[in-house]
Amino acid sequence: MSVPAEQNIQVGEILSEIARLGNVPDILRLMEKICIDLGANRFSYHLTPKLRSQTDRAIHLVAKGFSRQWLALYEQADFRKHDPIPDIIMQHGEPMLWQDAIIFRRLNAQEQAFVRQLDAHGLQDGIGIPLFGPKGRNAYSAFTFEEADMLEDSQKIATIAALSSAAHVRICNILEHKDKNTVQLSERESQVIQLIANGRSNRAIASDLNIGGATADTYVRRVFAKLDVSDRIGASIRALELGILRL
Repeated sequence: MSVPAEQNIQVGEILSEIARLGNVPDILRLMEKICIDLGANRFSYHLTPKLRSQTDRAIHLVAKGFSRQWLALYEQADFRKHDPIPDIIMQHGEPMLWQDAIIFRRLNAQEQAFVRQLDAHGLQDGIGIPLFGPKGRNAYSAFTFEEADMLEDSQKIATIAALSSAAHVRICNILEHKDKNTVQLSERESQVIQLIANGRSNRAIASDLNIGGATADTYVRRVFAKLDVSDRIGASIRALELGILRL
């Protein structure tokens, strides 16, 4: 995707920085800063397992700027699966306004209910960007702006889309080439991180593996310690980065 000529120097520097960075969290932090600099007040990134929906239970979601109330709701897989916008935009194949996406096809009742929740949380205006990576490792990114008319700034959107695409491809390359032997997990710990990545709670993990609740808690803490993370999203991203999890 082309970018505005007057921003070429800045974009070139950012592309070089993306190429230089060697881990996923640093790339995501850079993208957050870029989005803020370009006027976005919220952004999200859905890293999606192969052949899965962009709202699948197993996505790895990074979101900044959204209210705690909205994040608590959206992180519920049974709610998120009714979000029609990401899959519509991925099928469309190029950046698309949310408002255009929700009229792109007829929505079912559950999808209409999801859109009403967007409205209730003040999230009517945004833009989604499809991100296509190597070997079918795709993602979806979304942005909102304080001023809705900024969504009509085609140059700004082109810049964000181009940089988001570059960041996603770099993330894909990191995930592909990281040595999975950097961190050694036992067979049981590997089962636990897979279930964490699939959105399972500690209680659900205990049930799935037929172990006690306290034992499940211990395994989760042990996995967090080995991956040097403090939360479930961080654990999933770190395991992907190390090649312990495969999309």
